Amino acid sequence: MDWVLLGIPAGIVMLYFGSDWLVKGAKDLALHYKVSPFIIGLTILAFGSSAPEVITSVVSTDTPDIIIGNVVGSNIANVGLALGLAAMISPIVCRFAPIRIEMCAMMASVVMMLILGFGGFARIESVFLVICLLVFLYVVWRVKSKNKDTQESYASEVKTEKKTYSIPVCIAAIIAGLVLLYFGARFFVDGSVSLAHMLGVSELLIGLIVVAIGTSLPELCISVLASFKGENDMAVANIVGSTIFNCFFVLGVGGLLVDIPVSDATLYFHIPVMIAISLLLFLMVRFNNGIGRKSDAVLILSYIVYLIVLVMYPELSM
Repeated sequence: MDWVLLGIPAGIVMLYFGSDWLVKGAKDLALHYKVSPFIIGLTILAFGSSAPEVITSVVSTDTPDIIIGNVVGSNIANVGLALGLAAMISPIVCRFAPIRIEMCAMMASVVMMLILGFGGFARIESVFLVICLLVFLYVVWRVKSKNKDTQESYASEVKTEKKTYSIPVCIAAIIAGLVLLYFGARFFVDGSVSLAHMLGVSELLIGLIVVAIGTSLPELCISVLASFKGENDMAVANIVGSTIFNCFFVLGVGGLLVDIPVSDATLYFHIPVMIAISLLLFLMVRFNNGIGRKSDAVLILSYIVYLIVLVMYPELSM
């Protein structure tokens, strides 16, 4: 057994705790400095859940196929697997009106990936993606900061406590989280590349399945726990926000560091699957105000069929 393969489980654990410590430290530090819970919910928690994907992009400059595979695969897994499991626990009720901006931005982000993907993701495309994220955050802040209900919706994601960690402890947690994220991503990516070579499959396939599921653990855990607690809006908003950040920020950061080529299979199969499953989520929330048992079955079945197709037609991952 190649010992570097142990980097996969070790990396997953480090990525999970690294993102958890980073978010908790940053959240408490922001509360110390009287930052609005609304702003924390809009920025810190949204960035935090995508931190594993971002750091994985940073350490994958030698294997750009893993970057694009991670983004596309994570988005597909987030909707099909994470939301599917959450809805299996309890049907999700989520009104479309309060999150219509985010839902529309999600669809815009995945379609934009397809359009820009025809030329690959170089520095110009990547700068454009990061600018799109900043515009999205500004629009959400402008619209929702004037609405008390939507402020409370974002703020509800911030577990404000009577006592927060001291500032030195917050800073230590942030630093420790970043260190864990970096080395976790390094071990995880190295193990994944070794697994690809051992199995004789492409790095794109490993990125679409292994890396994607591994880096999606924070979103999966948040959505499942939110479903357990009956916080349905949070379960959906977490996945929608993660999809937006993956397309705009994770891919943008990766493209700033290295040119990311897009294969024909990614362009004509994987990205369209990502768009299709995102559209399913959009339509479910738009017309049903949530995800019921039948819709849940459709999401999970879609993800299973996607994995089966990948196994049966390996040429789609070349």
